[in-house]
Amino acid sequence: MLQFPLGKSSALKKSLLILVAVVLAVLAVSVLVFAAGGWRAIGQSEAGDKVSVSSVRVLKNNQRIALVRVEFKEPAKLPQGGPFVEMRARVRFNCATGVATPTTEWFYSRDRSGRFVVSKKATHDDQFGKEAEGGFVDLVSKNVCSQTK
Repeated sequence: MLQFPLGKSSALKKSLLILVAVVLAVLAVSVLVFAAGGWRAIGQSEAGDKVSVSSVRVLKNNQRIALVRVEFKEPAKLPQGGPFVEMRARVRFNCATGVATPTTEWFYSRDRSGRFVVSKKATHDDQFGKEAEGGFVDLVSKNVCSQTK
């Protein structure tokens, strides 16, 4: 068995912990980039906002999880703040009851150079996709719940 002096052992453990954290961070970013590459436009809200979905997973008990993206036609002032140019969310859909519950939401705006910046992150939203946020939840629910694979 290898034995290290006490100082080297804790430094090695710290280095391994940092390495694991970096690898997990890279994997998380890779998953988001991969998922973002598969956006499929499904329509527009009444206000003309573009609605897309990605990474739909079929779960047990007639439930689905999907990534939802709404690109606002005009920067939107939402209950969470704003103005936002885009909203993305990971959403759980109960297709039997019609309830859509975001597990995480990101609201984006643009900086002076035009790049997206995360302006707000929310984990609870009672108004998700309803009129206050553009009225797109029915469009998304119908599309996601119609998928079988």
